[in-house]
Amino acid sequence: MASDRVATGVRMLVATAAGAAAAWSAAAGLYATTVLALLVAAWTGGAAVFALRPPLPPPPPPPVPAGEDERRRLVAYLDLSPAPLVVLEDGVLRAVNRAARRLFAADDTIAAAPPALVAVMTQTAPGRTATVTLDQGGIARPFALAAGELLLGGRVAQVGALIDIGTELKAAEATALRDLVQVLSHEIVNALTPIASLADTAAAMLRDTPPDLAAVREAVETVARRSGGLQRFGDTYRSLARLPAPDRNRVGIADLTTDLARLFAVRWPGIVLDVDITHAPPTILADADQLSAALWAVLQNAAEAMIDAAVPAPAARLAATTTVDAVAFTLANRGPAITPELAETIFHPFMTTKPEGSGVGLALARQIVRGHGGDIALLPAAGGWTAFVASLPLPRGF
Repeated sequence: MASDRVATGVRMLVATAAGAAAAWSAAAGLYATTVLALLVAAWTGGAAVFALRPPLPPPPPPPVPAGEDERRRLVAYLDLSPAPLVVLEDGVLRAVNRAARRLFAADDTIAAAPPALVAVMTQTAPGRTATVTLDQGGIARPFALAAGELLLGGRVAQVGALIDIGTELKAAEATALRDLVQVLSHEIVNALTPIASLADTAAAMLRDTPPDLAAVREAVETVARRSGGLQRFGDTYRSLARLPAPDRNRVGIADLTTDLARLFAVRWPGIVLDVDITHAPPTILADADQLSAALWAVLQNAAEAMIDAAVPAPAARLAATTTVDAVAFTLANRGPAITPELAETIFHPFMTTKPEGSGVGLALARQIVRGHGGDIALLPAAGGWTAFVASLPLPRGF
């Protein structure tokens, strides 16, 4: 920059000297010298002025066609999507983004378009989803297809986003299988424990001299009924993903509660269970095995809660009463209170607050009661009691 300023200064001096020489030669009558001096002055002065001018800016880039920037931005966004995007127009299937080109090994038009994919895209309404299985190298891979429509040049084209759900399906199947096995094992073990204890009690009574045959008969009959119920329960539940519909018949409430009380006394002899069916109807229309399993699950949950909390004087209640259009089974215990935050979540499958709990009992109880058209809920704590109420509707004219 300094050298440029020096050169410019020299040019200006030369131009000034040339101008002075031109004036002198004109006064002396040397006209040829005057013309030459003027040319030198003009050239050096012009060069100096040109040197002082700022450099011209670079020419602007060629104009981008309208919408081209937006198109490039959209293409970049689409290529970042991990979900393959395809478009179906006039029967021609095209790959929209990089993930689709990689999936179908195509640059644009998918020459060997899977017929199943074309059919699903044609039949699925915009905004809806469907599933399709694609053959990828001899391996069947399930995909979820989210369908939509796009207006291209006045024509409507079907757009689809493919999501590989193979991994999710395998994980869901494994989880469902594990949960089902856990439910079955939980209920079978819990039902077998009091039955085995009652059978041991009956065997011990037979060794008494003389044996109390009436008590032995009651114990054996209870074992027979409960084991038969457990077998029927397991047979219907064995290969199902949900609880079977209840097989409703008239069930004697006295027989139902007596069996539960006897099993409870054998399973937890240190906990007093008070049964009150004074205001209950003689019978109820229900699936005896399912209803017994539901009530037993709530009683067992209460007993375990009291034992875990080391309640000084554990006690439980089982009462059945008739309301306007339902039979209400109230199951209360002296266990620790359940916080309002857990009032609903305790019924969620596999949710438990006990160290060794599985979180199945209350969820199964609610499922059974709801299968009968009723519901089970936690009542507000009162007087140191934690209570649940299971309401089963009474049929008209019952």
